[in-house]
Amino acid sequence: MRIWILISSAFASLAQGSRCFFPHAWHGSYFHLGFSSPLDLENSTLSEKGRCVESFGSHYVMEDQDRGERCWRCMTIFRKHHNVLQYKESYCETYFDTFESLCENIAGDSPMYSMFRREAEPVRCPFKGPFSFSYSKGGSGLNTCSYPRSYLDSCTDHHRLQLDFQACTDVQGSESVAEQLQCLGHWREGSKHYMVAQMDRQHVYSDEAKYRCFVYQKVGKGDNRTVQMAQSLSASCRGLWSPQEGYRTFQMEKVASPSPTCTFPPSLSLHRTWSSLDSSVRLHLNSGERSVRLTNLGERRHPEDSHLACHTLVSRETARDATTTRDTTTLVAFVKSGCDSGFVCLQLEEEAEGVMSLRMGGKARSPTEACSSLYFSPEMVKAVMLVGRPYSTTTSCPMSGRYLISPTTSLHLLHTSPCTSPTSSMESGCGTSSLVVESRCTTSPPTRTEHQCSHHWSRGGVTHVLLSSPSSPHLLCLSYSDTSGHLSPHSCGGGRQLGDSSFTISHSSPCVQTLLSSSLSSQATPPHSPSLLILLLLLLPLASS
Repeated sequence: MRIWILISSAFASLAQGSRCFFPHAWHGSYFHLGFSSPLDLENSTLSEKGRCVESFGSHYVMEDQDRGERCWRCMTIFRKHHNVLQYKESYCETYFDTFESLCENIAGDSPMYSMFRREAEPVRCPFKGPFSFSYSKGGSGLNTCSYPRSYLDSCTDHHRLQLDFQACTDVQGSESVAEQLQCLGHWREGSKHYMVAQMDRQHVYSDEAKYRCFVYQKVGKGDNRTVQMAQSLSASCRGLWSPQEGYRTFQMEKVASPSPTCTFPPSLSLHRTWSSLDSSVRLHLNSGERSVRLTNLGERRHPEDSHLACHTLVSRETARDATTTRDTTTLVAFVKSGCDSGFVCLQLEEEAEGVMSLRMGGKARSPTEACSSLYFSPEMVKAVMLVGRPYSTTTSCPMSGRYLISPTTSLHLLHTSPCTSPTSSMESGCGTSSLVVESRCTTSPPTRTEHQCSHHWSRGGVTHVLLSSPSSPHLLCLSYSDTSGHLSPHSCGGGRQLGDSSFTISHSSPCVQTLLSSSLSSQATPPHSPSLLILLLLLLPLASS
């Protein structure tokens, strides 16, 4: 009788094998812990397990060989996610009554095995940070690293999580290290949630070291939300019974949400786009005036884009002097670039209409620490001057007259001279928006370069002028007092930087004499225009007085 059952089962496998196919959505290459090579599932075969000869419900009967003898096993396969399959299986039997009885022999407490799709398309992660968390290893919870708090946030593509672990001096095994988890799938079983992720950290090269399974539970909502999570020891979901037990456990708390009243200063909304003088930094104000996109083009091959959202308004002050009104706003912003995120202190100071000074501190993990001296100190602060685009070029230059400059080499940003030791002068103002630099050489005719004054303002006895040129998209800042000047392609009034130049200024002649001398020194033929002759006659008495 047993021989007849075996023979009939074998004939059944030959006759019915063509009727058993795995769903097309399951096809692919999978990683399975314990196998040295990937498991390939396609049509009716699963490598290392055999060929499917019968299926009913979630049961699949596989024909295989054991020590050269043909046998059959039943696999109960569950699709947890399109990237995750789990199964239980019977032994590979040679003697049994029916395929149904073979599947009934799978015990309820049989181990559940996991198969993770290799090179799978990532999915949206179930967490949207940022979170601060404590962690412990070994599942006991006795050696918990809770101070300083570690940090977790989702990346901008929402397919990855960045975990920044902090080391605790009193907890053995804790370490300061960064890990990235690429989410491959997540699902729910009762009150528990599961996630499978591919780990990216140092010294992780094999598939067995890459894949990890997590079980987690969310409690509360909004700022009161907490997440308890446990991580598997190996590339399997086995042994994850609860979020409190695992190779590594996490207790995560949501970082405070942004204040609904926090907005960027109104003066920033005069222009949607702002840029630094050399155009290496660009800022775009998003709709709603609660967030901006900051682009650093300093690295041409890898420009960095950061998204800054207003989180907490610290202060907003207005200072008035005899000529201007200046607003200064200090706020905490949540900044994210790729997988890197945190909280920074921003100080925006209006220098003139359409000109803004931005000071940004270091990145903190908590909004309450961002504006502290630990992250917003002179050593940590980065400053940049921003100008609203497009800007007007009709502002009258504040300097009126002709000025001699020394040394002449300091004007290389404004003008290129054909000789090595020219006599350089600067003509500015006189009711116009132009600033002209002139060089006179003994062996060649004079050369002139014209710039336009786009903005100007005064602070503490120093006047700052932004200069533009039709030949360049960049701006220059000319800062001057009574006898000294400073020219910078970066900022106004800040510390000296590479490329800046300083010089002395001496007033050569007033504006009227400058206009007159320019007219008289012209090598052109005498003017025949009556209006120009009348102008010269009117200017002569003024020049001699």
